[in-house]
Amino acid sequence: MNIPIPSKKIVVTMIGTLMVGTSLLTQGYQVNAAKKSISTEQVKVKGNKKVYKNDQANSVKARSAKDYFGGKELYAKAESTVKKKGKTQKFKLVESKDKTKKGWMYTGDIISVHQNNAAPAAAKSTSLNTIIDNDDIGEQTDNTDGNVTKMSDSQIIASVRSQFVQFVKSSRSNTKNGSWLRSAGLDKVAQERANYVNPALGDASHYTTANGKRHKQLAAILDGQSMGIVGNQNNIYESNEYANLDNRISNVSKYVGYFKEMITNDADSGYGHMDQLLGNEGYGLRHYGIGIRVIRMNRSVQINIVILSADSKY
Repeated sequence: MNIPIPSKKIVVTMIGTLMVGTSLLTQGYQVNAAKKSISTEQVKVKGNKKVYKNDQANSVKARSAKDYFGGKELYAKAESTVKKKGKTQKFKLVESKDKTKKGWMYTGDIISVHQNNAAPAAAKSTSLNTIIDNDDIGEQTDNTDGNVTKMSDSQIIASVRSQFVQFVKSSRSNTKNGSWLRSAGLDKVAQERANYVNPALGDASHYTTANGKRHKQLAAILDGQSMGIVGNQNNIYESNEYANLDNRISNVSKYVGYFKEMITNDADSGYGHMDQLLGNEGYGLRHYGIGIRVIRMNRSVQINIVILSADSKY
């Protein structure tokens, strides 16, 4: 249900690792990256969307993906990024299993059947298990920008969460993908993941459960099912990141600044984080949950963040 999201690294004194409704124009695109093959990814397509003859979307093969592909089993075989007036669009080559049908589609019109997203040193760590009674909840605003070494773990978590959510909501306001709604169920699953996930594992982190076993299914989905929260195995997306900063420069805003790059500087992940958070995947991914873990080391503080996104309300 999503594209691979590799990790990327930024060096700041200590190393911080950062794991993140528009019609298609039919001409004037310039390819800013060569087409590349991707690992075989089983997908579904939105029925009322166009299928193109090429990755520049300047020649329509079919106006209805549903009519063109029918009920065939589909796979994404390649991907390409095109750019126009500073804006990028990502496309994937979709092909039927029997190889009788294929065409390029905008990634926002494709849903992965198996999501394929996005090691802390031994240290004392604390996470916040937020108590939530229902899904009709909002976010408290907390713009505190203190040095995390002088803040409690709960203060850090509240401030990081608030500032990151404000940023994502502001960014989504420039799209047609709808508002971002906090989900009690997704919050619980995201925190369960944050309590043990090791973002340094990269792609593998998304498939590794608390017992260290790697699965074919997304770990967040498995956790959600065991918690009695998640039922639809193809309806959850995950992004995770961490930043480990020297105590001398570890203000909340520094961490949030790196986490913001899931939207502002996400080329290394193929814009996977960005598409999730802005709602370019699925049907807008309007429901979210966030889990955060604080890990205190001798000369640094590491913060891990897990964001789950879904079309369904949990």
